[in-house]
Amino acid sequence: MLDAMNKVDRVLQEIENFTAAEIRELLKKMAERIELLGWLKVADTAFSEWDNEEDAVYDQL
Repeated sequence: MLDAMNKVDRVLQEIENFTAAEIRELLKKMAERIELLGWLKVADTAFSEWDNEEDAVYDQL
């Protein structure tokens, strides 16, 4: 966990050097990524019926 915090601190230090345009682009890309992760989480529930012993054989493919 400490290593993750060090990475976050390094990223924050780098962001301090960004121009306003670079910050806007970064925020746009982060929003797109968060939206994608949200859709993936929603889609995950659609496949929950396949999470059973009978279909477990397909997990190895």
